[in-house]
Amino acid sequence: MYKLRDYQARVKRELYDWFAKHPKGFPIVDACVGAGKSIIIADLCQDMISQAPDTRIVMCVASRELCEQNMQKLLAIWPDAPAGICSAALGSKDTDSQIIFATIGTLARRVDELGTVDVMIIDECHNINTANTGMYRKMIETLQDTTSPHMAVIGFTGTPYRGNGVWLWQGKNPIFEGVASRVTMDELLKLGYLAPLVVEPMQPKIDTTGVKITAGDYNNAELARVLEDEELVRSCIDDLYIRSHGRHKWLIFCHSIAQAEMVLAQVRTIGDIKAEMVIGDTPSDSREKILKAYKLPHDHDDAVNVLVNVGVLTTGFDAPMTDLIALLRPTKSPVLYVQIAGRGMRIADGKSDCLWLDYTSTTYEQGPVNRVRGRNSGHQSTTANGEPCKHCPECGEKNPLYTSECLECGASFGDAKDIANKAGHAQVLADEAPIWMRVDALSYTKHTSRRSGNATLRVDYFTDYDAVPISEYVCIEHEGYAYDKACQWWRAHNLGPVPTSIDDALHLLHNSKLNRPAKIECKRDGKFWKVIGREFGEVNEIYSKPPQTVTDDIPF
Repeated sequence: MYKLRDYQARVKRELYDWFAKHPKGFPIVDACVGAGKSIIIADLCQDMISQAPDTRIVMCVASRELCEQNMQKLLAIWPDAPAGICSAALGSKDTDSQIIFATIGTLARRVDELGTVDVMIIDECHNINTANTGMYRKMIETLQDTTSPHMAVIGFTGTPYRGNGVWLWQGKNPIFEGVASRVTMDELLKLGYLAPLVVEPMQPKIDTTGVKITAGDYNNAELARVLEDEELVRSCIDDLYIRSHGRHKWLIFCHSIAQAEMVLAQVRTIGDIKAEMVIGDTPSDSREKILKAYKLPHDHDDAVNVLVNVGVLTTGFDAPMTDLIALLRPTKSPVLYVQIAGRGMRIADGKSDCLWLDYTSTTYEQGPVNRVRGRNSGHQSTTANGEPCKHCPECGEKNPLYTSECLECGASFGDAKDIANKAGHAQVLADEAPIWMRVDALSYTKHTSRRSGNATLRVDYFTDYDAVPISEYVCIEHEGYAYDKACQWWRAHNLGPVPTSIDDALHLLHNSKLNRPAKIECKRDGKFWKVIGREFGEVNEIYSKPPQTVTDDIPF
């Protein structure tokens, strides 16, 4: 029997608790990429029917891939589930089973065949039209007006806001009332269920200055004129190839078919890399063949290693082995930004992280992907009971007018802060993602702490990332764990036997022209950077400084 992860079981409990408190509203489960939404949905279906055997459930999504994936997870957990598929793309139009997994395009044309529906689950519910129109809304209204007046609707998404950033339960005529449960990127990163995105310092190559904004995002025609430039494409792909060392599965996101064709042609000029393109008009059988080839091990004879796509692999595409994402199209949409980033964050055997290469200004403008959130609409709202309410400045949840603190997250209404996303050094993950920095110069010095009197070898890295050098301390003259770490550091530089004194170490380091870090991998440790990895090569310059006594708090 499948056992839910602790946070997955928590989601189910919190969902039931939410319905007990909000009998008239419809909730959202905000579960980020990698949370296992399909597992949660499958378990939820089995649990609801075990409690009420006559319960009728419809699970609806926009894509055939996600519909099929969700059905497979249901059958893995519950092989005898009374379930069927209603999706023309998957060759079935079942509207009679107790549980129906469907694509919206097929189901919306057969809503009059469904009969009574007790629970409607909508995966990727951010796809529902923001206006009071569209297939989802028409289907829900039809069922409520005919066979299913008491139907409950549950939305699942990792991006519970619209393309303009407004929370899904705000604005005019929202379907949903609020969030019942959240599973965040930070939580899954800490638990090891997500792979971090790593970035390299780089300047955007794509300049969108002067491109008009239409309906909240870049104007398609004007953006296409900027991006469909062969010299620009060649420059980006040449740079991508240099940075892609050790990466085996690339996803490249483009804006238009013409740009994607240029990118594909340029990628195919590189060595033995096998690349394919997927767009909205790719025939379903060809698309399925290409995606299966991409999911093969990278060294398989039939494997596709690079997928160039235009707007079709942003939601529901599950390829955990993806270890490089290249963004060759800018976007103002926080939904699209987070969805694209999520394609590289699933975990896989042999994968430790995913390289994020943004050739646009999107990361700088949107900010760290694990800090992107919705915003309040600014319009007065009411609860499902028609009572006036106010929205929390932090989480966007509805609260009674009299409250001074949010009942959901505890944020103070009196101290409302500007929650606009801040980029800051274009980090794609705040406080999580390590960053590779080019080392322009090095400084080796003897560092004596005034507090302890102990001496260490101090290494200052002057990088292209910050004017302030990044320091690490090598404890050659210490004992125990600190000395063991110093030995590891020395051996990693392949400089021969570990010296017995810092003076000897300085002599060897200043006279050796080999094995100097050309790049360092760093991660935030409070307000400082911690060096966690190195690439060796040629460094521009070695600075010499005399031994010094310092007055800082380094506890050596």
